[in-house]
Amino acid sequence: MIAGIIKRRLHRDICRDPVLHGFVLNLYLNGEEYPHRIDDYFPVWAVPDGHLLSAMQSHMQDEDKHVVLYRKAIKKIEQPIVEIPLPEVYNEIIRSYTKDSFRIDRQDSADDRTLKLAGFFAHLHFLEKRIARSLEFHLDGCSSAVSDYPEKVVEIVFGDEQHHVSYTREAVFHLLPAERAKKVLADHRRAEARANLDFSSQQLSRLTKDYSDRFPRATRTIYRYAGELLEWGLHYA
Repeated sequence: MIAGIIKRRLHRDICRDPVLHGFVLNLYLNGEEYPHRIDDYFPVWAVPDGHLLSAMQSHMQDEDKHVVLYRKAIKKIEQPIVEIPLPEVYNEIIRSYTKDSFRIDRQDSADDRTLKLAGFFAHLHFLEKRIARSLEFHLDGCSSAVSDYPEKVVEIVFGDEQHHVSYTREAVFHLLPAERAKKVLADHRRAEARANLDFSSQQLSRLTKDYSDRFPRATRTIYRYAGELLEWGLHYA
């Protein structure tokens, strides 16, 4: 309850300031651009059947659409497009906490390929679930933005992410027996939860240190302590 109140207030404070808003929109943008910066995301060549192949291709198209929309939104509030170093992109941080690789090689056996593909969908499921929750708060905050365009963009992306959350989980159970699917999902859930603490503490710390004068005095101390609490929680996750 308290965490939700803080998050909602944080996104409102961010969205009313174009510099802060640009910072956060760039975080979202870099996540959407991530598949184009690496070579093992969305392995369409390894998908075994038409239904999953169609779903993955549609997902890829959504990601590219989101890139275009976020870039337009950032320009609408007159902020620069920023390429974040790869190790700081949320997708990459999740992977750093993920035990098993989902990189699929041509020489992998059919069973290994299926397991890695299921792992990739599990990774996407928890990534998209977290982003959808973040966008829910951000959509509320966008009502305070200097332009109404970011709100329209976030509403579109939020709707797409909700679909991505559901189909990616179904894909894991489609590819694996139920008990194995549950284990794979549990492994990726833990990885994403730890990554979220790491990423959130890093970015909140950066915001409150580098842009402290842009936050209301009444709340910036709360945000700083919230970031420290997230960092503390990571040590015990």
